[in-house]
Amino acid sequence: MFCTNCGSQFEDGNAFCPNCGTKVESVAQPVAEPVPVAAPVAAAPVQAAPVEAAPVYATPVEPAPAPAPVAVPVAPVAPVQPVYAAPEASAVGDDSLAKSIMTMGIVSIVFACTFWLSLVGIIFGAIGLSKAKKFTEQCGQLYGKAKVGRYLSLGGLIGSCVMGAIALIYILIMVIAVVGSAASYY
Repeated sequence: MFCTNCGSQFEDGNAFCPNCGTKVESVAQPVAEPVPVAAPVAAAPVQAAPVEAAPVYATPVEPAPAPAPVAVPVAPVAPVQPVYAAPEASAVGDDSLAKSIMTMGIVSIVFACTFWLSLVGIIFGAIGLSKAKKFTEQCGQLYGKAKVGRYLSLGGLIGSCVMGAIALIYILIMVIAVVGSAASYY
């Protein structure tokens, strides 16, 4: 056995190490089992193939040099503005386009409420919508006054069309009434 404290070897059956006096617990030493070894296999003799002499060159061949790396230019990437963020007034230029869209929307709503001037409301509504499209092309989206002006222009355009249709029907009925009363007069 071997002492776990000092490592000295002593006989089995001792309770204490004779060298350092440490109490020794009887620990069973693992017995190494023999590993089976395979029997060597006799190899058949191998005959060498006849070797031809390699041709001798007058000058040694050197490998071709590797091509030099080529730098590829990379175009700079412009930063992308998020869709949900409204651009600042300085990015748009000035707020005059948004104000004009709002003005066209208000004017088209006012003329949509009048019976005989609904054609003017259609014109102002169409101008407001075209300016809103221009604003969208410049800024990417509508916001603030431009968005409200677009909805007013659209509402004024639709209202003016309805009032214009009612005015045309009224005029048509009046013409038919006048023609009918004139025909019955003769």
